[in-house]
Amino acid sequence: MMLLSFTSLLISTCYGLVPDAYLPKRAPPDIPWFDWHRIQPSQALAYHDCYNGFQCARLTLPLDWHNSSNPNNISLAVIRLPATVPADDPSHGGSIIINPGGPGGPGTLYALGVARDLQRLLDGEKHYEIVSFDPRGVFMSTPSAYCFDNFVEAEIWWREKRAAGNLDSSEAALRYHWAMEEARGELCASTGSGAFGNGDNVRNHLSTAYVARDMLELVYKLEENKRGETGGERPLDVQQAMTAQGMPDHSAQLQYIGGSYGTFIGQTFAAMYPEHVGRMILDSNLDADNWVSLYEASVDDHEAIRDYFFKRCFAGGTKCALWRPEDRSPQDVRTRYDVVYASVKENPAVVSGQGHAKVVTSDELQWAFLMASYQPLRLFNVFAEMLNELYTGGHTALPFWQHVLPTGNTFYDEVLEYLIRGADVTTAIHCSDGPDLSGSGNLTGYQSYLANLTSGFPNAGALQAEFKLPCWSWPDNLRTKWRFDGPFNASVPILFVNNRLDTATPLKNAMKMAEQFEGSAVLVQDNVGHGALWPAGQCVWDWVKSYLDDGTLPPSGTVCGFPCEAFGGDCGDGLVTEALVRF
Repeated sequence: MMLLSFTSLLISTCYGLVPDAYLPKRAPPDIPWFDWHRIQPSQALAYHDCYNGFQCARLTLPLDWHNSSNPNNISLAVIRLPATVPADDPSHGGSIIINPGGPGGPGTLYALGVARDLQRLLDGEKHYEIVSFDPRGVFMSTPSAYCFDNFVEAEIWWREKRAAGNLDSSEAALRYHWAMEEARGELCASTGSGAFGNGDNVRNHLSTAYVARDMLELVYKLEENKRGETGGERPLDVQQAMTAQGMPDHSAQLQYIGGSYGTFIGQTFAAMYPEHVGRMILDSNLDADNWVSLYEASVDDHEAIRDYFFKRCFAGGTKCALWRPEDRSPQDVRTRYDVVYASVKENPAVVSGQGHAKVVTSDELQWAFLMASYQPLRLFNVFAEMLNELYTGGHTALPFWQHVLPTGNTFYDEVLEYLIRGADVTTAIHCSDGPDLSGSGNLTGYQSYLANLTSGFPNAGALQAEFKLPCWSWPDNLRTKWRFDGPFNASVPILFVNNRLDTATPLKNAMKMAEQFEGSAVLVQDNVGHGALWPAGQCVWDWVKSYLDDGTLPPSGTVCGFPCEAFGGDCGDGLVTEALVRF
């Protein structure tokens, strides 16, 4: 997830529930706009100065790694923050590739937001350069996989879907969502965006297997640059694409930090190319086997996080707007929430102000809690204020998840436009990674899937189910040409990091995947929210730094404390406080 306002949180489809690409992230305001199109794409990693201290490149790669005769290429937007020492300095720690998740998160924007902090946190005996990229089809990489012509059309589509209610609110709502996804699927199949003259379509080549292979090539290019070589075109064939056997530069090693869906990219890379894994840190982890299946569980912690909200609101007292002096337990706060929920379920609340007019329904309260649970330290306060406004009959507190629309041709509006349109790419990637569901009983099959989730997770199951909905009607002619579905295992020592409670990626995922990658370890942070690194306390960063510097892993299951909790006031930790201000 650099940050846009929190109103950019809510997007129709979601990773786990909400794609990390759509969590609030923005480049700091002192970073100017940069015209990526002035860079000529090249098969060499040729950097150009950009964004006040960063360097940017556009790397030409094959569209189809399995067909060397295919003339079509893609161009990856690559960004780096150079190390503070030259590449030939003995203390240069090499390149660390970072990925924000998504699917479809723009790595260029992520780097602008976190690279300087990450470099500072890791600085010591070794000095690292930080590298990221927009995966194929995403943001500044070309061709684009966005389906709608502009953000206005995408936003209208999204708001119409939300107005229908959640999938489990009525049969009519489910059928409306189903039809809307069919309509978008047809649009994606017919748009000229992402299409090549010979009939190829970039959406047939967006699965994570392609991203992992692209990242392997980026590792080769980084190694060539480090040695001062010019690089060049490599012969490509199916065997090389699948295993990297016969490829030069076997010494090229990936150093990688991936979050959320970015952990699946890491797990895929480690399973496909284990000999090229150097250091890998995976934060807020997916269960890879579940991701490539029906993806039936990621909200396991939802009820525990709801309990945490009421408990912390009660403990926070006057710091929580929903608290009252007469409260005697967290149940009193929960009862107040239940009153609000029942009220807006019967009669939607009217809110207006700042040029907006809107209603809040019980379905939107479910979404609102989900959004807030991604970042409790920031958003639980805002959520409590909104609940209190509704409880007391106020009409001016706009829902914090409302989109902010772009208004002109500025850098921030480009980011906003991505946030609104990016769900198209999320769908294309996730549906490519999973099984072909188009013949799985169609609506009847999906209804069984939805019922299974809602029975197990009554407050969040339907919200997760919406993420998978478009895959039941994803057009056959957009199915991926290459899908890696495991096995996800290797003798690769990975550092898995996870919060104790996570909205979309429960700790059990990290525990499971660590067992499948021999020699790995799990580092637990005693915190609540999606992602353990941003923010993280000093304990977590000490272990991360030790692992990157010399490969030292903590004993698996090590728990790092966290210096503050929601409604707890000042965190009292410089790293955490700074991260909260920015993230």
